[in-house]
Amino acid sequence: MKTKILTFSLIVILIGLSSCKSNDDDNPLIPAGFGEKCGFIDKNGSWVINPQFDAIEEFNEFGLSAARMSKKWGYIDKSGNWAINPQFDETRGFADNGLASVKMNNKWGFIDKAGKVIINPQFDKTGDFAENDLVSIELNDKWGFIDKTGRMVINPQFDYARRFSDNDLSAVQLNDKWGLIDKTGKMVVNPQFEDVGGYEENRLATVMLNGKLGFIDNTGEMVANPQFEWVIFSESVLVAVKQNGMWGFIDKTGKIVINPQFDKTCGFSKNGLAAVKLNDKWGFIDKTGKMIVNPQFDNVDNFSECGLAAVKHKKKWGCIDETGSIVINPQFDDLIIYKNIIFIAEYKDGNKDNGIKWGIIDMNGKSIAIPQFDWVIYKYYNHP
Repeated sequence: MKTKILTFSLIVILIGLSSCKSNDDDNPLIPAGFGEKCGFIDKNGSWVINPQFDAIEEFNEFGLSAARMSKKWGYIDKSGNWAINPQFDETRGFADNGLASVKMNNKWGFIDKAGKVIINPQFDKTGDFAENDLVSIELNDKWGFIDKTGRMVINPQFDYARRFSDNDLSAVQLNDKWGLIDKTGKMVVNPQFEDVGGYEENRLATVMLNGKLGFIDNTGEMVANPQFEWVIFSESVLVAVKQNGMWGFIDKTGKIVINPQFDKTCGFSKNGLAAVKLNDKWGFIDKTGKMIVNPQFDNVDNFSECGLAAVKHKKKWGCIDETGSIVINPQFDDLIIYKNIIFIAEYKDGNKDNGIKWGIIDMNGKSIAIPQFDWVIYKYYNHP
């Protein structure tokens, strides 16, 4: 699978990369690399912001992209101009409340969209703002929480603290054990677990005991006893679980819906299909466990929103539709579907060690931009 994976210690939450339609931008600016520099291209592969930066991030909802030049980070607008001059050692993304965490002189603080310092750099580390406008901070090896004005709401007292979930609970570590607190700092679930993951939309949190993973609800009640080796949350209410070396799926009550029987999976896409690996080949099942596309591919991506999935056959990548029919013949060395754009890659002289170049094709496989970019989207999205 080619996926972006967000890891919290030993607990994995999967977020699908592929998407054929942008929710908020029909003409997205896509990060791309050219030599040692990077900039932004449009869906036709034309440079909109010339490659001049050492590192960049995607544009956020405020129309800003973090960019690094001469070892300092700032933010550019969609014209490529500096909206906030490069002056920070490190940056984190802007939260919904319009604040971003920045590092200066080895301390972290927060700025607004205009670059004004709202909370002076004073913390050793910071987390990300939650919907309740609380953010975790570290001071003198202990973690607590401040609000968006910088007021200390929960004094630093924990060995580690994670972002508040949308049910206003945060996982905290104390004396090598994990529990849960509410937004006042009150301990709701006493520290007793080896690890705790954040709550997802299905209202379950992953907990670890004796090296096994289980689930608790938002009251701390055990829903599924620790028995799984690994778990993956996806956009479905079904959660992928690994038990005795095989993967299956449970529902939000902890009941097994699809028995563990697959070698690998990466969870369900929005279209209700999940990629699964069986006998060293990949196919797709529906939410009842019925095989919709028989295992036949060497590798796959989950389905994108436009109904195509990237598949690998005999060392080459192409695309199939939701019936399993080949739409674009496997002929490329790599392929990514992203925001209604199909990026394809070719190895120089057919040898991966000689380097790779990325281009763009349309939904019928016709070339839009010849392979010319050293990477697209983000380096870690692309196949190594």
